[in-house]
Amino acid sequence: MSNKKKIYYRFTFSLASALSVGSGENQYSDSDIVRDSAGDPFIPGSSLAGIYRSMFENKEAEKYFGTALKEDKEAGSRILVYDAKLCKTGKEAFYQKTIRDCVGLDEWKTGKMGCKFDFEVIEPGAEFVTYLEQDWEENDRDIGKALAIAWKEERIRIGRKTMRGLGSIRDVTVCRRAFELTDQKELDTWLDFDMYCDQDWDDTEVGEDFWKEAKKGIAMSKTAISLKWQLRQRGGISIRRYTTQVSRGNIQPDAEHLTCIVEKDGKEIPYIPGTSWAGVFRHHMELLCPGCTEEYFGSCEKRSLVRFHESFIDKARPKVLTRNAVDRFTGGVVDNALFTEKMWYGGTTVLQIEIPAHADKRFKQALAASLADLHMGLLSIGGLTAVGRGVFEGEELLIGNESVVPGEGMYEEILKKLEGR
Repeated sequence: MSNKKKIYYRFTFSLASALSVGSGENQYSDSDIVRDSAGDPFIPGSSLAGIYRSMFENKEAEKYFGTALKEDKEAGSRILVYDAKLCKTGKEAFYQKTIRDCVGLDEWKTGKMGCKFDFEVIEPGAEFVTYLEQDWEENDRDIGKALAIAWKEERIRIGRKTMRGLGSIRDVTVCRRAFELTDQKELDTWLDFDMYCDQDWDDTEVGEDFWKEAKKGIAMSKTAISLKWQLRQRGGISIRRYTTQVSRGNIQPDAEHLTCIVEKDGKEIPYIPGTSWAGVFRHHMELLCPGCTEEYFGSCEKRSLVRFHESFIDKARPKVLTRNAVDRFTGGVVDNALFTEKMWYGGTTVLQIEIPAHADKRFKQALAASLADLHMGLLSIGGLTAVGRGVFEGEELLIGNESVVPGEGMYEEILKKLEGR
């Protein structure tokens, strides 16, 4: 009798950025998140299965994840992928949900005048748990090992707008259990195994030996160049959301910079969306080198090849400013009206970008010049940039594992490292 096993993995993780997995409903926004019967958000197993399948060559994907009907033959999946559910402490699960705005598009995928599109997200900090089950037969590959590497290295990204920072993960733990079904004792243990019981996963977190074995035979080709830059604010930041909330003794400002709640203590964290970074870099690079971004930043028909992460601003101080309200059409002052805005000053953040390694020289030149301009204050982000908002100064830039010191000659140094010289 050939060997047969049941292999189980448990992946627990936290959201490093907001998550949007749409349900097709529009009760709270134009695109609501998926909820279960109790009203809690979850990530469907079908979404995770699609991500897993895309990581394997087609022949191997069909062997383990099944095939569609082809020549009167079809094969079901031998990998069972379970929904990712919120981790609960007692009966409660911590998560924050908000609604984000973007520009509404018409049938040609271009901006529609006077129209916006909003969608619901789960903010960073929410913890999820998901499971994977494999029917293993002799000479099969342990699929979970390759997926565990992707989870641990935080290469799994879930939901919409992943190239603009959404759906990133952190704090991953991996547990594994395997049962030899041809052994009566292990078969009995398997029959008593409850995948959803935490005690049945005690002392099963994988160790160093597992990771060494899992990495064997995995070819890590260099397909992307990563940039990570520590930035310091030189002024305020104003990427606005407008508010109309008024409560007794607590009048909210007319507008405030974007913030999210990522901890259970309710602390506000200001952030810069990946979409904002992408917009200012694309515009600036086009000014420097027209046409250089067309192939890489995406279009109606093509997904972006450049990933911008969301940037959370650390140690920033809030400040509320009141000024005369201005008529947006005439530019003049509105009689007897004031405008109040909440902004954040004095913080630090990290800009993370991933570009394809095969990007051409014109693109890399424009990107290097834009990064230098960001450090010098010639590239700013958000609103009111003409009066000093959205200006940053670079402190430490890492391209791959190599460091670039900001200052005179940094353009040449950045370009050299982007080109691998």
